[in-house]
Parts: sequence; structure tokens; C-alpha cells
Amino acid sequence: MGTGRSVKVVKGAVDEAYFKLIQIIKRNNVVGELRLAKRHEKRGVKRRRLESKRWRTQFANEVRKKVQLVNEIRKQGA
Repeated sequence: MGTGRSVKVVKGAVDEAYFKLIQIIKRNNVVGELRLAKRHEKRGVKRRRLESKRWRTQFANEVRKKVQLVNEIRKQGA
């Protein structure tokens, strides 16, 4: 038996429960995992993909920090 995702339907609000389920699926990246699981991924390819993903995340965080710093400096009237 697999681990499924379930959402309670309260007072017949099926649409709300459906949207909550969609949010859970997006947050857990179910579609992305399914796409990756379709075919076997070699170890080296997986390693490079994960390194690239980590680098992109780190780069985005650094850019976000720099933008916040610039915005703070601008607020101070420089």
C-alpha cells in the first residue's frame, strides 16, 4: 500500500478540498518526481543535475540578498 495524499472535504466543499490537494501536490513536486522516475537516470547525470540545482538555488539566494541590501541602502537615502 502506497502513501497517498488526502484532504478532508468539509460540508461538501469539494472545490476547496480539490485546490488544497493541488497545492499539496505542487509543494511536494509530485509531477517532477514522476517525470524523473519515468526513465532511469545515470549516477553521473543525476549528480550533475543535483549540483546544478544546488548552484541555482544558492545563486538565487545571493541575488535576493544583494537586492535586499540595495533596497535598504536606497531607503536610507543614498
